[in-house]
Amino acid sequence: MASSTSTATPNSIRQRAIFFMVLLTIQFGCQPLLTIKYTSSKICRSSVLFVQEALKLCLATFMLYSTGDFHNATQGWTVRSWIQVAFVPAALYTLQNSLALLAYQNLDGVTFNVLNQTKTLSAALCCYWLMEKRQSRIQILSLLLLLLSALVLERIVSIDFLLFLKNGSMREGDTFVSLGKSDESQ
Repeated sequence: MASSTSTATPNSIRQRAIFFMVLLTIQFGCQPLLTIKYTSSKICRSSVLFVQEALKLCLATFMLYSTGDFHNATQGWTVRSWIQVAFVPAALYTLQNSLALLAYQNLDGVTFNVLNQTKTLSAALCCYWLMEKRQSRIQILSLLLLLLSALVLERIVSIDFLLFLKNGSMREGDTFVSLGKSDESQ
């Protein structure tokens, strides 16, 4: 019997990749603006967190029902099994949401967005340390580029450092690392 798996062409994969990169770019650009507008320091954080978690629960339940997998996914669930399997990750996500909301209220949108993107780096490190899952060379290069871009955007590493890496020589007055944002570039 023949398998009914669909094969995607490289062109369709490329088009999907471009589409999702455009969506990510729009999200990355809009998030700071939406953050400034909707997360004032006067909002009740516990209410926001409760609504976030309730919305996640509703969306997950809806998706399970709409795919017809709700019964299979919840078969054999007990409170005890839920606590054993899902309590720690759920508590960590709630803590992460609380800290993210606090960061939204205390950092400018671009800084938060750049720092938030570095979670990919920490997830890869945790996969390596906890699960002993090695990254490929291209993944390691991508993670290093992510880290470098965050350092440059936050003005921790200067552009002169990148030019030094490219040219292999230093001009007089070049500085590589700063310990804070310079006033002249803002």
